[in-house]
Amino acid sequence: MFVVPGSFVPYNDTVTLLTYKRLRDLDLDLDVFCFRGKEDQSLAKQLQKDDSFAKFHIRYSSDLDWAIPRNYPLRLPAGLFLMNRYVHDALKEFEKGDYKYLFTSIVPGISHIAGAKIKRKHPEVKWIASFSDPFKGSPYKKTDLEDRSIFYRIAFNVGAFCLYNDRYEEVAVRNADELVFICEEQRDFTLKQYEDYDELLKKSVIYPLTYIPDWEMYSSLLDVPKADNHIKQAVHLGRLYGLRKIDSFLEALRDLNKEDPEIGKKIIFHQYSEIQEPDIRKIRDYGLQDLFVLHDKVSYKESVAIMKDADVLVLFDTLMPKAECQPYLPSKIVEYLMLRKPILGICDPNSPSYRILKEYGFETVGSKADVIRRNILSIINDDYKCDYSLEKLNNDNYDKLLLGHLNER
Repeated sequence: MFVVPGSFVPYNDTVTLLTYKRLRDLDLDLDVFCFRGKEDQSLAKQLQKDDSFAKFHIRYSSDLDWAIPRNYPLRLPAGLFLMNRYVHDALKEFEKGDYKYLFTSIVPGISHIAGAKIKRKHPEVKWIASFSDPFKGSPYKKTDLEDRSIFYRIAFNVGAFCLYNDRYEEVAVRNADELVFICEEQRDFTLKQYEDYDELLKKSVIYPLTYIPDWEMYSSLLDVPKADNHIKQAVHLGRLYGLRKIDSFLEALRDLNKEDPEIGKKIIFHQYSEIQEPDIRKIRDYGLQDLFVLHDKVSYKESVAIMKDADVLVLFDTLMPKAECQPYLPSKIVEYLMLRKPILGICDPNSPSYRILKEYGFETVGSKADVIRRNILSIINDDYKCDYSLEKLNNDNYDKLLLGHLNER
């Protein structure tokens, strides 16, 4: 198999891990052509212990930060050049081997463009296109920028066009032999925008977010003793931006603080990573600085330690109240379920997070201020016992799913 994922392990992010977990159990040699990202030392050590990693032969293109300038807008001209070169070089690398299968990933989207170019010249190759976020019709590209500066608006729209272009998704949906999604909601949101939905559905497969049982970064989460902090510590690790709105949560916290001035002796919430200035102003205006404490972004290793020590895990979901379905599933839900701690889910019924948390027996989910208020009180007062099987999340259950579905058709 020729794998053109854009970025790959030991660069550590959600999509590189997703790609690795989907491919590691295949009985194939896998040649990977990708950008070189910053190596995560702890992930590199884990990969050295994983016999499956020996099947991956990695060749690098240019540096990821220059080629995909998400946080470096001044590098955009270089990025456009390097992305174009990646597509060109991917074809040249493909033609050095004799490949039956091709695998690409939506993030970064240029991966699918490389896949399309290879498929056009080599229609005999079976192309598997992986999706983790919708690009076409993405609600995040329509986010309200009214209170942002003109420079931010320009950068946002240029970035959306270059990095999250509809074309990246369209070429894969229309031309790949198999489409892989992480949940039903994401699949339906994506494919219902195309006129031949029923036909596209036939070449689609759900490969959910999973974990690898043997990996210490996952197995260490399974036997964490119950936290017993005198004041319950509730944590959220991840960016708060765009449609990850926290207005109702802050209103609920404000109301609780008014009703019970001692609430801060019962529970404290912590936010790690980016938060938008309008939310910071609300926290200040509501007088919640001691109840909702803001911290800088931390490394993955630090985030795991924080989650282990926490009493409560908070999931701020993408909120699209009027939409038929909400297609975004935060990857942290896997770690949350493995830790078996109380979860406060700020999500709507049209969301995969809502569905999954309900399936695992969590009742403390909802996005309205009064519901969130009741759920916080429930978490404070209840000694919740989490008891469920994690078998559906075990990556070993999906061995050969990709090729099995592809070769059956």
